[in-house]
Amino acid sequence: MGRRARFRGAKATPKTLEKDLLEKSKALAGEPSLLMPRCTKECRRCDFKKAVDKMEKVSQRRSDPKKLEKAMNRGDQLVRAYAATISLHQAGKVPYLAATKTPMGEVSYAVRGKAERDKLIGVQHYDDPELRLLALWGTAQKRGLHIYSTEKCAICSPDGPRPPAEYVREAVGLLPYDLDVQGACPHVKDGRGIRVRWKGADRTIAVCPSCAGDINTAHMLASRIAAKDPTDDFEVEVISGLKCDATCQGCHVKDAYQLPKDLVKRYLSAELNDTDLLEEHTRSRAAAVREKQDEVYMVGEVCYGRDKERFLAAMRGSDTEKKAISSLISSRKLCVLSRTDQAANLISDLWPEHKEELLAAVASPDIVKRVLAERSELTPSQMVAEAGRMESYREIEGTLPSFKALGPVGAHADRVAHLAKTEGKEAALRHIEKSKGSDHRQRSVSVAFLSALGEGQTKSWQFTREETDYGAYLAPFAQQLLASAGDDYVEALRLLLEASGSNEKAEKA
Repeated sequence: MGRRARFRGAKATPKTLEKDLLEKSKALAGEPSLLMPRCTKECRRCDFKKAVDKMEKVSQRRSDPKKLEKAMNRGDQLVRAYAATISLHQAGKVPYLAATKTPMGEVSYAVRGKAERDKLIGVQHYDDPELRLLALWGTAQKRGLHIYSTEKCAICSPDGPRPPAEYVREAVGLLPYDLDVQGACPHVKDGRGIRVRWKGADRTIAVCPSCAGDINTAHMLASRIAAKDPTDDFEVEVISGLKCDATCQGCHVKDAYQLPKDLVKRYLSAELNDTDLLEEHTRSRAAAVREKQDEVYMVGEVCYGRDKERFLAAMRGSDTEKKAISSLISSRKLCVLSRTDQAANLISDLWPEHKEELLAAVASPDIVKRVLAERSELTPSQMVAEAGRMESYREIEGTLPSFKALGPVGAHADRVAHLAKTEGKEAALRHIEKSKGSDHRQRSVSVAFLSALGEGQTKSWQFTREETDYGAYLAPFAQQLLASAGDDYVEALRLLLEASGSNEKAEKA
């Protein structure tokens, strides 16, 4: 998995870059071993040692322009890059630099001879822990090496991934996370997150969903490793807070919570960052649970198995919301995975497939049709609440009598009471505001209802002192009317009209 550079073009050399390159060229001319990785084992055949031996010979003959020219254009690519680089010192100047984009950003380098671009960059930037690897990738892949690049030097492991302590320390320090000495963020102990295990280093990095960012922890730790597969020393898993709160036979939920191999592969190939992995896993495990289980009920990461009653007891919401959910899950086997313990959230999740059933649990068919057709601006849980309200008010409406011919005061009182009982306090207050009238008896009745509804103090400024005092006297009669039904309602309205002095009658139809 080499990191190829992309050519951008040539440009005149700034003096600071020229000075830097000439100094490096001079250092390499005198000491070719600066390019040699530090060995952790004596190998019988070492390509780097062989290349450095050739560089020594090139260095000894660097004063001969023809031999230096030949070395830049023939033979081993790493040796060519070395010869091209030390030729800068011999020339005493760097006429032009090429600009190239690399995974580490844009890099400038001098084009000399017929050396490969990556080799030139790696040699000319041998003191950069990331760029120097461009010169070493080919050999690492060819020979199955793991080369670890630290701030000071490169270190070669020929026997598989064996990260040196200094590399581990520097690589962990590159991570943007606030980690403790065990490599965990402060919140991962709560039970959720991503865990990356670095086997050769015997280190584990654990980060919670809140801290996880748009980086790939495994690739950042391996960012200065040259190898056929720099991430072959890493394992990744997602930490879940799955809590089993039921005893089930043939449970597959735990299996569904395992990180799928395809997500592991995508993460280790850098297709996904830490946040992406957690989000993809959340989606994939929900699909896996539904695929593996014919019936299960979960709230967050607490699994209640097939226990519908305990599942419902764990949900928080209004009686109407819980009634709708209960009716739905009682009618069939379902896999219900509620993101939170909020019934409103669950209703929103269930809505696309089950909206008619949820509404039918709390209202008659005609009300269901009305709500779906006329109240689409509401959220799903609000639509359920509205349907439940309309149904309950219809039931209340059936307990209230109708009258033959009420006078203006009686009709006003009856309408306010009906609205308060069937549509709620706010509807009654709106009607009073619009229809308090000009007759002092009707206005006094309005004051009475305002007091009975708990709004007497806030609205008293709209009425005269006489209307306010009379309304206070009538308030108990209004309160009795609001609390009555059937024949008691008829009698309560008669008493209110008599107390108001309107001389109106209330005759049941």
